[in-house]
Amino acid sequence: MKNTTYLIRFAILGISTVLVAWAGESGKVTLDPQSFLNLDTGVVSRSSGDILWSGTALVPQGSAGVYNLGNYGSSRFNSISARLAAKAPYSPAAISADKLATGDIFGVHTNSGTYAKVIVSARDGNSLSLEFTTFGAATPKATGTTAPTIKMVQNNYSYILPGMPNYGIAPGTLFIVAGTNLSSSAAPVLQSSAPPGLPKSLNQTSISVIVNGVTTNPPLYYTSATQLAAVLPSTTPVGDGTITVSYNGQTSATAPIHVVPGAIGLDTLYGTGNGLGLATDANFNVLGLTRSATPGQAITLWGSGIGADTANDDLTYPQKQNNFAGKNGLQFFVGGIEATVSYAGRSQYPGLDQYNIVIPATVTSGCFVSVVAMQASVVSNAVTVPVSASGGACTDPATGLTGTQLQSFAGKTNVNALLVSLSETLGSNGYSSALAIAPVIPGAAFGKGYEYASQGSCTIVPPQQGTIFNFLAGGLDAGVALQLSGPLGQVTMPPQLDIPGEYEAVLAGSLTGAPGAYTVSGPGGKTAGSFKTTINVTGAPSFTNQQALASITRSQGATVTWSGGYQGGTVGLEGSVGGAFGTVRFFCFAPAAAGQFTIPPSILMAMAPGVGDLRAYSLTAPQPITATGVDIGIAFAEAGIKMGAVFK
Repeated sequence: MKNTTYLIRFAILGISTVLVAWAGESGKVTLDPQSFLNLDTGVVSRSSGDILWSGTALVPQGSAGVYNLGNYGSSRFNSISARLAAKAPYSPAAISADKLATGDIFGVHTNSGTYAKVIVSARDGNSLSLEFTTFGAATPKATGTTAPTIKMVQNNYSYILPGMPNYGIAPGTLFIVAGTNLSSSAAPVLQSSAPPGLPKSLNQTSISVIVNGVTTNPPLYYTSATQLAAVLPSTTPVGDGTITVSYNGQTSATAPIHVVPGAIGLDTLYGTGNGLGLATDANFNVLGLTRSATPGQAITLWGSGIGADTANDDLTYPQKQNNFAGKNGLQFFVGGIEATVSYAGRSQYPGLDQYNIVIPATVTSGCFVSVVAMQASVVSNAVTVPVSASGGACTDPATGLTGTQLQSFAGKTNVNALLVSLSETLGSNGYSSALAIAPVIPGAAFGKGYEYASQGSCTIVPPQQGTIFNFLAGGLDAGVALQLSGPLGQVTMPPQLDIPGEYEAVLAGSLTGAPGAYTVSGPGGKTAGSFKTTINVTGAPSFTNQQALASITRSQGATVTWSGGYQGGTVGLEGSVGGAFGTVRFFCFAPAAAGQFTIPPSILMAMAPGVGDLRAYSLTAPQPITATGVDIGIAFAEAGIKMGAVFK
């Protein structure tokens, strides 16, 4: 199996705080003949949409256009970014049914001006099954004649999706409502909470929440046509209820709201719900890749969702503090170790909580040390903080990169990478491959730690974030073909179509069965110079308790043990339920010398129960590659196994 994603993850390891992340629609639908699909809402109907499946052709509607890329499969689909989607030559011409085989990819420029990528996931008779991602929010239409619609209600910081086991909006939480025609199309303006406090009606928009027969009206921080930010009053009861939005005299249909006692959302530097968390020291300096926390240091994290605080009005600055005796049962885990919580409760601002914790003295240092909060069995989104014994710039042995390097990459528009892997999937259906990727990665992707956590830590990647491929901005030309030589002989690695700059060869034998020195070399091409790197392959690792991992109780954690493999390197663990990108995924990394690692309940409880997969793999320590036109080059070998697992 290709490990393209880990290669890019190795390279994508900048700081800006935003109030909200604007997200697009994604989903899976099945169209019967004469069905319409609206790609901004995901709604299938018999009346209108951006595209019509007639049974013999896919026909764009209104001002929408389509572009058929061709049958390139899911890897290419995942690699298409918003930037690439916007460049396609869209046309009003229909796509005929004979071109819409499973794996065919096409793009849609919607009636509202957004761009969507779509792949045919199945054909069953005259039915057409599609998977799609729509980039960005729809261009607001004229308001005043159309009622508001509510698409989703989320915590303003975690963005945990409805239906996830840790989803919910606690009383007193700063939350967002996404939809259409929610208010005027004017740019959002953050409202002051100074006396007399936040308004309950703003730009002719107001919100009403009804739970257990009790009606509350959340005060608003800002409004826009597609998104509102408000504070759920602490007087709102716990339970399942409804929410409506009124604008300009019209009221939306009811939408569900799930109110829970506590559901923490931690703020992040990128405003996306995961990656580097917004953490400050005692002097309110923001911690980052070049200003690390130290073991034993007190830091402050920011977010919302600790629960109702009826001693406050949820409207006016300054809010009263110290109102949560026992900190509302809140725990924090840093690098999997429970941290001391010295304060947890309201900041002085409505809806904004602060959490003062102490970095455990025994935590393993790194640039992306995980931080997760837990109340009862409800866990927060997972964020990371940099930790270093001396403070200053962090270091990360698994990547071989320092915080200074990562911050430098984050400051670039694009980063040219060269990543080489010798990979073996173990087991009865296993095989070995040589893979090289030369992607162009937006600089903003660096520093976040996408799908990565430091050794000793785990992270959670939510389904709405997509995959690593969404970060690609193109690929480099490293030559007509690369060459591999070693104990398995001489092998040519030709370019592939999956993503730009990819070269791969499937090997005839087992890499770990023929250990030794393997050399990968490239002649250089139009945008990347020549290079040569040698990787030392050793024997295969043994993951020694696979049988015990077939059934995992999430609330108890899961310990993985191993022996052999690439000592001095890293062991990675990753798992998911419902398909690789269908739900929450977790990633954990540990020093190979440790011989075991426990995936903590604070990570597993973010996953829905069900049948899934657990993958474990051993990696060599990274070694640098240099070539002209390349900003970062890394080579490594890996060997691992994929196991079925039931998460209970």
